[in-house]
Amino acid sequence: MLKPIRLPLLSVCLLALPLPAQEADAALAAQLVGEWEGRWEFEKNGGRLTAKIRSGSGNSLKGETTWYATVVGDFNDSFTSAKVKGRKLTVREQTMDFEVTVSEDGTTLEGTWTSPVASGPMKLLKKAAK
Repeated sequence: MLKPIRLPLLSVCLLALPLPAQEADAALAAQLVGEWEGRWEFEKNGGRLTAKIRSGSGNSLKGETTWYATVVGDFNDSFTSAKVKGRKLTVREQTMDFEVTVSEDGTTLEGTWTSPVASGPMKLLKKAAK
């Protein structure tokens, strides 16, 4: 006959706790790896925006973006230490920075881009894996 497993009350309580913030941030960072596509806007102007987010370490990510139809034309930028904290992704690039909120389902990034001379809204949608 099998004996029931008895877990101390503390063990049961610990199992019910959510992931610590660091682990939750790292899990969300891993979920963001992939290709993203969307738009940036400034006043009545805007253009296409793409991002390739590659894995990093813990809550840090690296990757590159392509900004289309800007006042200086199309250009590529890269990042090596984007950070996930809570549902926020903060990216510092050489030319453009942005801070976005990750949707609950992890498929939309929406927020604000900034450069030394301007800022505006942006939105990216995760492309389906091939």
